[in-house]
Amino acid sequence: MSMSVRPAARRLLALGAAVALAATLSATARAQDAGSAAEVTTTDAPATTTTTTTEAPVTTTTGASTTATSESAAAQAAKLAISAAVVGGPFLVGERVPVEVTITNTGDADATTVKAGEYTLSGSYFSIDSAEWGDLHTWQGKGITVPAGESVTVTVHGEAQRWTGAVPVARFHLQLVNGWADSFDLTIPLVDPASATDDAAGLVYGDRNANGAPDAGEGIAGVNVNVYASGGEVLRTRTDAEGRFRFAGLPVSTYTLSIYEAPDGWVVEGGNTELTVDGSGSAANLVLRAVRPLSDRLTAAMRFTQDTYRVGDQAEVEVTLTNRGTEDVTGIKAGCDRSGGEGPELRDVDLGDMAWNASGVTVPAGETRTFTFTGSISEETAEHGAVSWPCDFGPGDGGPWGYPSANAWARVVGAGPGDSAMHFFHDRNDDYTSQPGEQVGDLVVGLADAISGKLVAKARTDADGRLKFVDIPAGPYEVRVYGAWKHYSNWPFVIYVGTCRHCQSELAVRVVPSDVVTPEEVAPGEPGTGGGVPTTTTAPAAAGAAGGGGLADTGASVLGLAGLGALALLGGLGAVLWSRRRTAG
Repeated sequence: MSMSVRPAARRLLALGAAVALAATLSATARAQDAGSAAEVTTTDAPATTTTTTTEAPVTTTTGASTTATSESAAAQAAKLAISAAVVGGPFLVGERVPVEVTITNTGDADATTVKAGEYTLSGSYFSIDSAEWGDLHTWQGKGITVPAGESVTVTVHGEAQRWTGAVPVARFHLQLVNGWADSFDLTIPLVDPASATDDAAGLVYGDRNANGAPDAGEGIAGVNVNVYASGGEVLRTRTDAEGRFRFAGLPVSTYTLSIYEAPDGWVVEGGNTELTVDGSGSAANLVLRAVRPLSDRLTAAMRFTQDTYRVGDQAEVEVTLTNRGTEDVTGIKAGCDRSGGEGPELRDVDLGDMAWNASGVTVPAGETRTFTFTGSISEETAEHGAVSWPCDFGPGDGGPWGYPSANAWARVVGAGPGDSAMHFFHDRNDDYTSQPGEQVGDLVVGLADAISGKLVAKARTDADGRLKFVDIPAGPYEVRVYGAWKHYSNWPFVIYVGTCRHCQSELAVRVVPSDVVTPEEVAPGEPGTGGGVPTTTTAPAAAGAAGGGGLADTGASVLGLAGLGALALLGGLGAVLWSRRRTAG
């Protein structure tokens, strides 16, 4: 396939395929897999190549034993050999390597149910995705027929995602019903990453005049730019005052350049880009265009048509889209429940014309349109004390960066009061975990009802950065930080209190210093409120509470936590958001 695969996805595919293939290969052989169905050609050995179908012929038998006997006889009469050759090269670590595999039958009978595969004998791990092998794959494929006196050639693509000090040597093998038929060892020509270095550098600009080219003053400062190596290492920098960035002295290899968001709402096109750092300087003058977000001209609002529901009820969500621009916005679809369907969201939702497989809706310039979704109230919503349905809206299957988003809330009867323990830390080394010395003590934190917006309680962290809200009514709450600190994300940080499976877990909350000092709000029952009754008591978490060093950062937003019950990790949440999960209409 020509489509590149993100490093994390490649590793997951390779790992899954390796485990499955190990069941087919011998105990001493490690199997492996890494993207398009093989192109098959058949030739009269050794005559000119011609294309032919690889469907096995239909055999009529009177029983299973007859089929096994005929296949065994054909296999004995057939004489198979396999060879392989790399097309081009040498290649960088992480680069797709085309391998031409030829299977030849010099016997006097057709060979049926022929399969093939590969595994690494030595050197850096080399893998070929199962989809590349198609019908030839040793455990997923149905096998092919190689006619007597002919050969079949396929081109498959593999990758070495990490350099371990030597080039890969891969064994390509044939498999029949009654065992292995032949094998061929192939050295994969890879470039040692340490053999040379090069820079990855470029400009991020905001195309204010929409002319498709950078102009003076259009560079965007302060953009977070990440580079991911094939082996998983991450390098980070920011653009300077002119919008420029540079990663100097990178070992030659393939990388992924990642920019998720830019200041002031700018959306960077090609924010996830494959880089080839090969020593030629080809990655040293990148130009990344940023455009204004769709949310500048299209706004969204959502609400449930009832304030309270019970489990089993059918709920209706009203969506209002307003186009403040001068051009129609067409093909608008809804990207909902990006958190993965494990929390208090609607179930069995009908998105109508805004479903991923529908045509989308149009909002004319300067006008407002209202649409309706329907869904059911699940048992999980009662455990959380509320139902939530977050969506973003935009054309096609893009986004969600820059798309307008909204969240509908309603209360669900069921759960009683609960507690919520939290741990606040300043992640100075940016590793997404709480380390000794990063805890933020004496921090004042408020808990506000996410539906009504009213503050219900306040607490102050102890020396270890911990606090605990006690006996809070079930439901969603926004965690508000006061003083010279703020939450790491630019989104409101929402948690759930209730009887849900994760609601009692201690949450690690990442905070950063703020240029703006946020004044404290007055909680119910505090002096100056007119004598109201407190809705909660607060206390530090017990010494044995969950959490501590190495806690994962939730780093999440309203959109993410609506479905995860405040459990999403920051990195995982970014990956989820890119997936553009939709509910079919």
